[in-house]
Amino acid sequence: MTAATTRQYAVKARSTDTLGRVLCSARHHHFIIDGPVQAGFPGEAIGPGEAFLAGVASCGVELVQALARDQSLPLRGVKCAITGTMDRSK
Repeated sequence: MTAATTRQYAVKARSTDTLGRVLCSARHHHFIIDGPVQAGFPGEAIGPGEAFLAGVASCGVELVQALARDQSLPLRGVKCAITGTMDRSK
């Protein structure tokens, strides 16, 4: 691997004074992720599963944009919808 082909990412997360509320940081951006109401947490901000799915969806949109740009293809817009299900019994 070379510096041109590798990327490194760093994200931090820490607890807050509110049980189940997590303060996350990526570079100079800060955002809150809440645990779900079903677990006795706030559930007001997006949850960990939603944040994960948003990362996957945004990666897909960005990839299509990059491919279109690199192939000089006109692209008006890209939409991606993703869902997930977690079965806590398994």
